[in-house]
Amino acid sequence: MPEIRRDPISGNWVVVGYKYISIDNRAICPFCPGNEDLTPPTIREVKDETGSWRIRCFPSRNFLFVIEASEEKRAEGLYDKMSNLGAHEIIVETPEHAKIFSNFTEKEVELLFRFYQERVFDLKRDKRFRYIQVFKNYGELAGSYIFHPHSHVLATPILPQRIEHELKNAKEHYMRKERCLFCDVLRQEVRDKKRVVIQNVHFVAFCPFASRFPFETWIVPKQHKDSFEDINEEEVVSSFTQILLNTMKRIEKLTNAYTIVYHTSPNFVYTNPLAEGDSSPSNYFHWHVEIMPRDFRSSKYKREDEFYVTALLPEEAAAILRAQKV
Repeated sequence: MPEIRRDPISGNWVVVGYKYISIDNRAICPFCPGNEDLTPPTIREVKDETGSWRIRCFPSRNFLFVIEASEEKRAEGLYDKMSNLGAHEIIVETPEHAKIFSNFTEKEVELLFRFYQERVFDLKRDKRFRYIQVFKNYGELAGSYIFHPHSHVLATPILPQRIEHELKNAKEHYMRKERCLFCDVLRQEVRDKKRVVIQNVHFVAFCPFASRFPFETWIVPKQHKDSFEDINEEEVVSSFTQILLNTMKRIEKLTNAYTIVYHTSPNFVYTNPLAEGDSSPSNYFHWHVEIMPRDFRSSKYKREDEFYVTALLPEEAAAILRAQKV
């Protein structure tokens, strides 16, 4: 059984003892309709008027985390470790095996977004989980070896390192200025315009100032909100669906591999007893989506001890993305 160990030098938590279960017959897609017996039992599905599933969710065969694991934290000398408590679910986004994201309809994207919301909301009921992460890898360079469109949902007893850094920086900014860091960034990007790809009434898509990958794009809501799973307004959901689909149509013209990650608030009240004032994430965290196109260099040569390196300026990337006809 895998377990989670903490590196005392870097502070990183690492899943060790993970065993990958290979697919016996790669000629048969386990995510296609009719092959449901090749996957674990369904957790949740959405059906069409004929009774056939449109979206399907089930536990991953190659799970990183399991709900049945113990919550116990243990020590081994100066080292810390714990069981791989959590959840790892697969969401099959469509019954169509070869459908790429830019060919989804707005209704299909909205249905998928609503499904994401439901899974995050459901998993957050379990207070043992500190964070719920939704992400989609597309293409081998992004680490996906099943072509059929699918996403992952991870529930973890620890904070992913990047989320922890975002929370820390955003909180420090809020404690100094009593303003949301993401809101400040968004205002400057809208004012400067040179890194904005597209915007609508409720959202802005832009290439971040310090982009890690060529054509990296963030989608950020204009209205401050810490959790995407709490969005109920039809108009806002529709605006998000439109800007995500429009952005992906541009990106898929320029790359055949990418990762999409939804950043939402943690599943606990993130407080610091040494800080003054209200330090709830609802004040300083701002949900957003990070889209990271992958190329051979960024996928194969990037090590954790290196800086991200990209030859393309985000201003140039935004201009190229804007020029794409969709």
